[in-house]
Amino acid sequence: MTKQSPAHAAIPQAEAKKSCCSKMKTCCQKATRAREIGLAGMTAMATFGPKRFRPYFQQILAVIAVVTATVEFFRKRKD
Repeated sequence: MTKQSPAHAAIPQAEAKKSCCSKMKTCCQKATRAREIGLAGMTAMATFGPKRFRPYFQQILAVIAVVTATVEFFRKRKD
């Protein structure tokens, strides 16, 4: 085993502290937009899609809504 220099050890720690938005502001905006597009598509499929697949999309959307509400509840409680 070889020793790593202190310079190499400091680089991962500095990168770990940075969030997605601090590195590049557009990456979080793209993730939000993609999430909205995905949810809109799933809502359309749950409403107007083939009758065979509608219940599955409705259940997926219900699970996403419950998980989102739970996460928001605990985030607000934590602050």
